[in-house]
Amino acid sequence: MAIKGNRFRLLLLLAVCVLPLWSQEWKVVSEHRQRSFPHSVPAGNYSGIAPLGNGLYAVVDDKAKEDGFHVMRVAIDSLSGEILSVVHDRFVGNGQPNRDSEGIVYLRDSERLWISGEADNQIREYTLDAQLTGRTLSLPGSYAHLSRLYGLESLAYDAISRTFYTVNESTLPADGAQASSVNGKANLLRIAAIPAGEGSPRELFYQMDAPAAHRTAAQYAMGVSELLVLPDQRLLVLEREAFVPKGKIGAFVACKLYVVDPRESTTSSRPLSKRLLCSWRTKLNLTARGWANYEGMCLGPRLADGSQVIILLSDSQARYAGVLKDWWKTLVIRKE
Repeated sequence: MAIKGNRFRLLLLLAVCVLPLWSQEWKVVSEHRQRSFPHSVPAGNYSGIAPLGNGLYAVVDDKAKEDGFHVMRVAIDSLSGEILSVVHDRFVGNGQPNRDSEGIVYLRDSERLWISGEADNQIREYTLDAQLTGRTLSLPGSYAHLSRLYGLESLAYDAISRTFYTVNESTLPADGAQASSVNGKANLLRIAAIPAGEGSPRELFYQMDAPAAHRTAAQYAMGVSELLVLPDQRLLVLEREAFVPKGKIGAFVACKLYVVDPRESTTSSRPLSKRLLCSWRTKLNLTARGWANYEGMCLGPRLADGSQVIILLSDSQARYAGVLKDWWKTLVIRKE
């Protein structure tokens, strides 16, 4: 009986110690104000970012003059996680036409970059000098119906499971109507989990929130603009709603970051469960010009206290009309 009692106490102790680890969730420790760096970063249509190491980041521009990527140096405060500076280092191109590059990841083990393009809706491999290797990822059959307007906007990579993730930006024809500024429809998307080695892609259904807009827009974009793999293999999903009325004044961008677990099984009627991490809104009116269409997101450094920095950057349409800016923003998160 004594042995059984000791065993019970040991199991109870393990449960008490381990349960908090299982129940921990990602929380925002701090959300820093967005900043722009017009004197050290050229105007662009920045849509994706990936860490290369030593403070350098590869950044894709969906309207660059040729296929390739920028290299930028990003300095982040090691205590607060705030961006201190961003300096453009160089552009690395290959002379080929721009593929409307949207998402980018860097694989340290192979020293290769993978870039998703919305013009061809393909994910292609590049060397560090921007040369195409000829390798592409196999996509789900449902992606054959992707459009060039709402195609492969995102790309993420899990180095532990060696899995790529991407998602159609808006609803596929087979899954219903796409969200608009007037129909109130919530996009139903398919996240593709693509093995880096052998194996077929797996589809995970993801349900976006319904639009906040309820009136006619001159320009409107509602979709998932980026994915990011967190250190515990969960996915961070950036839902972005960009609304621009005819007169421009009153334009807004609403961003929401959700955490999902891609290891969960899903169906179209039972999409991934999601948990809101944070949300923010930027706008354009007579007194505010902070409108920021966030499209790029990646892991930044770990801070001195172990917290994780998330870096976000926006697509300013080359600083449209001298009004918009290339905004950068950081969040600091940790498990609690």
